[in-house]
Formats: sequence, C-alpha cells, structure tokens
Amino acid sequence: MKNYFSSFFLSEKFIVKINLFVSFFTLCGSFFFQYAMNYVPCTLCTLQRLSFLLILIISALSIAVKVRGFIVHTLSFLFLLSGSLFSIKQVYLQKSPDTESILCDPQSTKSIYQMTSSEIFQNIFSSSSSCSQVSYYFLSFSLAEWSLVIFIILLFLNLYSYKRRNSH
Repeated sequence: MKNYFSSFFLSEKFIVKINLFVSFFTLCGSFFFQYAMNYVPCTLCTLQRLSFLLILIISALSIAVKVRGFIVHTLSFLFLLSGSLFSIKQVYLQKSPDTESILCDPQSTKSIYQMTSSEIFQNIFSSSSSCSQVSYYFLSFSLAEWSLVIFIILLFLNLYSYKRRNSH
C-alpha cells in the first residue's frame, strides 16, 4: 500500500500536474489580488509571477507533448529556484523595510517593462521600499511569504521526484 501511494503521488507525471495546477491557481490568486482587491504588484511580485508562468508553460507543454525527463526537471528547477530567490529577497525587504531600491521604487521613472535586462539584473539584489510594504496578510503570512512557501514546496517535490526517478 505504501509503495503504491508513493509511486502514484510522487511520480514524475503527478509532480508535473501539481506544478501545473499550483502555478495556475497561484497566478489566478495574484491576479485576483491585483484586479479585485486593487493590490498593485511591485517588481519582485512581477518577477515571481513570471517564474510561476514559466513553470505553468513548461508543465503544460510537458503534459501536452508528453515530454519528460532531464529538460523538464532542469527548467522547472531553474524557474522554481529563481522564484524562490525573488521571494526570499522580498521577504527580506519586508522584514527590514528601511532599505531602498531602484528596482522596486514606485517613484522610479522606468517600469520593469522599460528596463533592459542588464538594468533588471543589476538592480534585483538592491534593496527596496515598495517591495517591503506589506498590505495584506493571510493566516499570518504576507503574500511574499506564501509565495516563498509554495516555491520551496514545489522545489522539494521536484527534487525528490528527480532523485527518485534517477535511483531506479
């Protein structure tokens, strides 16, 4: 019974579906907060959304084309790790709000869509004022903290699935 449980719920196919559904519902939730609750996302929020979107696309393509293996695991790991890093940065900024950043500054003359990729990467790890503002808590966690929890859970599930796949 235990072997059947772990072989079904921790199989590569099931993990890809979990990535798809969790990313989809996380994106739906973020758009709900933006459009229904008027919660304006900062740059780090947008980068976390991009990570979830890329995970969603990879998972959907993996299911549709039935491609699995090293490429899917590598891309999923890459985007889960980058999303985790963006979340960690935002949680850090929320815990120490007296830091500043060009990337997340609401008064900045350029939005993330107008910045070059080198400007974005140069400013990602600088501090922030708007990314540090917490305007909503759910079960005592900010949205950035929830994002971090989701990224870490998905990251560990994907790593376990990959390790399990390679051990057989």
